[in-house]
Amino acid sequence: MFTPLLIASASAAVAAAGAAAPRTEQVVITAAQIARAGIETTPALARLPDGAAGPGAGSSAGAGPDAIVLSGTVVPSATAMVVSGTAWGGMVQQVHVATLQTVKAGAPLVTLFSQSWMELQRDYVELTARARLAADKLARDESLYADGIVAAVRRDESRAAAQLAQLAAEQHAQMLRAGGLRGAALDALPASRRLSPLLTVRAQAAGTVVELPLAVGQQAEAGASVAKIMRDGPLWVELQASRQQLPALAVGDQLTVADNCHVRINAISPLVNGVNQTALVRAEQRERNSCLKMNAFVEARVTPPRTQPGALAVPTAALVRRGAASYVFVRNARGFAAVPVAPGAAAGALVWVRGALLPGAPVALRGVAAIKGAWNGLGEPPAGKEQP
Repeated sequence: MFTPLLIASASAAVAAAGAAAPRTEQVVITAAQIARAGIETTPALARLPDGAAGPGAGSSAGAGPDAIVLSGTVVPSATAMVVSGTAWGGMVQQVHVATLQTVKAGAPLVTLFSQSWMELQRDYVELTARARLAADKLARDESLYADGIVAAVRRDESRAAAQLAQLAAEQHAQMLRAGGLRGAALDALPASRRLSPLLTVRAQAAGTVVELPLAVGQQAEAGASVAKIMRDGPLWVELQASRQQLPALAVGDQLTVADNCHVRINAISPLVNGVNQTALVRAEQRERNSCLKMNAFVEARVTPPRTQPGALAVPTAALVRRGAASYVFVRNARGFAAVPVAPGAAAGALVWVRGALLPGAPVALRGVAAIKGAWNGLGEPPAGKEQP
């Protein structure tokens, strides 16, 4: 059995368990009792060892044992997808591209036979003629007003009418430009009056056509999507991180997906999924290459920093809890001191902690349950066995 001093110390510790601030407590154990209980220690580390995260650490392919492995799916970035649509309805007369085809900005996608497109051109020709007549009338009234023949109110009315007519014509010109009629063709339309019902919808950006919902002969409604294009550029990866992994992750961290394929965390969700207790972590591809494919399942690895200011790394198995407080047992001349610590980020089988620890302090790794039992006044366990 442990000494009466040990029992008295344990009773005092239990009485003080409800105190607001946990404090260091001594657990008196002799060297012989330590040997019988099979208690072993390991040093608290100020720096993670290269290629090892401590006793019992596992490993994954291509990653160090202390690497954090996150699983997720490749998705397009917020600006990767572009939709090319038509503002005027019509029948699809010709399809110029196919899905998975690479196109340049402005490349023709489909040609529609659109009665509304031809009516827009007719209205533009009519409005430009009205604007020209209004401008001529304004010029006459400006001359007559200068000669004192007409009143200022007539000149002002002509000026307002000319401005409105010009505004209406310019509005229709903008609509025609949006439909792809621009430059010399638009300038020549009022004079040539060559109206065409054929409307060619063009790619809004360079990229790959990933969706083409229309076929020849199909009727397209006004505002319908003609093609969905994915821009060339970095992709995103949406990963799932457990609550234990989250403290080790931060925006800006670089993750490795494969050789010459890296992503950088740009957002971490503040919400945890209530079903699987994971949080969404979003990372953006760094290199402009084809190492990532849309909708592919990937595993990304991040290696935690080798050091953390003000923290030491101890085995996760060395942590014990009493109430809401966490402790580690540190070997000293009288046995072990129960030192309160604040756990932080995990690193494989190690965890960063902050407390009254010094680098290299011998922390109990095996036989922790025996020390905790003695700490709680349960006496000495049978030799070679640990109490739960």
